Formats: sequence, C-alpha cells, structure tokens
Amino acid sequence: MNLDRSASPTPLDAAIVPDPYPPLYTRYVLFMVLLTMIFSNVDRTILSILVEPIKKDFALTDTQMGWLLGPAFAVVYTILCLPLGRYADTTGIRRSIVAWSLFVWSLFTCSTAYVASYAQLFVARMGVGVGEAGGTSPSVSMLSDYLTPAKRARGISVVSIGAVLGMGIGMVLGGWVSERWGWRNAFLAAGIPGLLLALGYRFTIEEPARGASEGRRAEGTAFWPQLRRLLATRTYLFILVANAFSLFSSMGRNLWEPAFLMRTYHMGQLEAGSWYFLTAPLPSMLGIFLGGAFADRLGAGNTRWYLWVPALAQLVSVPILTIFLLWPETDLIPMPGFMAAAGMPSMPVALVWGLFGSVIGSAYTAPFMSTIQGISPLRMRAFASAVSTLVTTLVGLAAGPLLVGVIADGFEARFGQDALRYSLLVPTLTPLLSTVVCLLGAGYVEADLARARETDR
Repeated sequence: MNLDRSASPTPLDAAIVPDPYPPLYTRYVLFMVLLTMIFSNVDRTILSILVEPIKKDFALTDTQMGWLLGPAFAVVYTILCLPLGRYADTTGIRRSIVAWSLFVWSLFTCSTAYVASYAQLFVARMGVGVGEAGGTSPSVSMLSDYLTPAKRARGISVVSIGAVLGMGIGMVLGGWVSERWGWRNAFLAAGIPGLLLALGYRFTIEEPARGASEGRRAEGTAFWPQLRRLLATRTYLFILVANAFSLFSSMGRNLWEPAFLMRTYHMGQLEAGSWYFLTAPLPSMLGIFLGGAFADRLGAGNTRWYLWVPALAQLVSVPILTIFLLWPETDLIPMPGFMAAAGMPSMPVALVWGLFGSVIGSAYTAPFMSTIQGISPLRMRAFASAVSTLVTTLVGLAAGPLLVGVIADGFEARFGQDALRYSLLVPTLTPLLSTVVCLLGAGYVEADLARARETDR
C-alpha cells in the first residue's frame, strides 16, 4: 500500500467485513446511546436556560454564572475522563462504565434541586462532571466495534445528535418546568429519567468484541507504546486542535444564547428555550448527520474529505452566525393567523440566520469522531476519545462560557443589555481557526488510516 503523502488519496484497500451484529440490534444500541447522550446533555446544559432565575435568587454576576456553566463542571470532568477512558480500553466493560456514569450524573442533577448556596450549587455541578466523565468516550469506542468503517461516521453521529438534542430538550424542558414550578424542579425533571435509563442500559446492551467491525485483532494493552503511536499520528494532533477551536465556539455560544434571547429580545424562559431549540439544536442534528454522511460518501474516494467537510462547513457558518447576532431585534416575522391566535409570538428574523448557521456549522462533529477512531490503536480508542474530550472540554466548555461571561461583564458599562450580544462575537468567529487547522491536516489522513489498519492486523 502506498503511504506516500504526495500521492492522490484513494480508498483504503481493505476487505469488506460483515456487520458484527444483526442490523436491528445495532439500531437498538444506537438508540440507547442516543438516549444516553440526550440525558447527558440535558443534565449538562439545563443550567443555561435557568441562568436568570438562579442569578436572581443567589445575587450572582455573569462571571459567577460563567464559572458554573464552565469550570465547575469541566475541571473534574477532564481530570477523570482520561483514567476512565484508559480503564474502558483495558479491563473495563464499556457498557457498564457508561451505565454507572449515567446513574451518577443523574443523581447529582437531582441533588441540584436542593442546594441552598452558590457553593453547594458549584459542588453539585462538579458532581455532574464526575459522572459524565465516563459517558462519551466509552460510548464512542463501543460503537466503533458495532459499526463497520463504511458506516461509522453516520452511526457515531448519534453521539453528537444526542448531545444537541439533549441541549435543546434541556432548554425547553427547563424553561417550561421553571416557569410553572420553579428552577429547582427543573433539575428533578432532568435527573430522574436518567436513573431509570441507567438500569436499562446496563442489562440490555451487549459488550462487543474489540475490532469485530473491521476483522481486526486487538493488540496488547501496553500503555506507553500505544500512546507514542497515537501522539505520533499527525491527523490526531490536527483534529485535537481543530476540535478545541470548534468546541470553544459552540459551547461559548450555546450556553449563553438563551440568555441572549431573553435579554435582547425580552423573551421569557419558555419562549427563549423553545425558539432556541427550534433554530439551534434541532437543525444542528440534521447538520451532524449530513456531516457524517458527506464524510462517509466523499471520503470513500478521497480521505481528505474527512477534514475538508468540517473545514468547509465552519468557514461558511461564520458569516451566517455573525449576521444572526447583529441582525436588528426589531425585525420580526408575524405568525400566520391561526398561530397568532393561539398566542405564538412573532419570530425574529435573526433566528432564520441562526437556523441555517446551525445546520452548516455542526457538520464537523461526526467526521472528527469517526476519524479519531479509525486512526487510533484498537486498545487506545476510548483513551484517544478521552484525550480529545479533555482538550475540547478545557478549551471549549471551561474557557468558552467563562470568557463570554467575563467579556459581557466588561462590556456592560459601554453596551448595556447588548453587552452579551457583542461578547458572543468572540466564539462566533473562532471556527475560522478550526478551518485553517483542518486544511493543514487533511493531507495526512490517508497515511494515518492505513498505518493504523496495518499495525492492528
């Protein structure tokens, strides 16, 4: 096989491997992973729609809320995701790790309903991070052994689809419950179903054999040789950097945009959560699936598309999402008569731009995750995903929301209620950096995929 980077990339010369499990059962597993990721992100992000009532009850600043939205969760999450990822790759049963993690983070979400101070709220958010550290990476690794390479980007897209769907459901559910029964009950509504799902996950999901979807045999579990291999894989390093910029943008925007709608458009919690769900998480699910589908289809002929798809999508999304932020808030689209009669408020024109930006801007996620699994050693896949999660969490979830809150506080004297609007421009422009990194790294994908396959035969 030609590994010369200068050669035109071609499909990998690999034997076709049959699906390791019946299609119906594989779809069930995908559905259960989807549900798990939904509840993961409901519990992780529901705080964002509850910013205003919590801020009022505890007399907090945007900077203090930024600490809750980001570092309170992200620090413990990043500390634990690496050892849990390594455990999943070696002696751990990935199915059980995910089930226990789901139970723990759901329990801490429920406990948030009973906090009596900012410090207790901070600790509860840390607890959610403890649980969620064992959710994503073992799930991605496990799915890689259910899905053949030709279907992997589309299949693994359920992880990101569940993430954005969970974010949207958290916004709508949190806003609806909070307006009727208070913000504390919103945390109970988010946490209790996850406790039940954890039991179903544990007793109905089968642990797949490693490498079963590719006809490969898992090599030994020696850590340092595999880690050196992973860190010598240039595609992996480029994806780490590109994904960090991408997550900085999406988390910085997503966790503050509901508050932006409430402040700039004077929406209530339920209205802001509903409009946000319809114009950001919901269309993002389509973008995530399309990103995986295009990467699988185009990557079959030229593997550079696994990074070109994210590069192109993010490049196009930046001007669209900038227009979303800066469009005049007085520009509204009246609802049709029957909808207006039912009390449906007029739709801000800006949200139309936000909708298209969400579809296009989310196409990077599945290609990134799928490529990481393809280039990683079989006994390093969960760890490779965990390292990616660590980097993106620290840069994206910890720094993104916090920086937006700090900038908003600094802009308040000059811009008043528009301070948050202008602070959101920072994460909105960041995908341009991810685009550059993707273009620089695309030329290494073919060689790194081939090297991983040859090593693990």
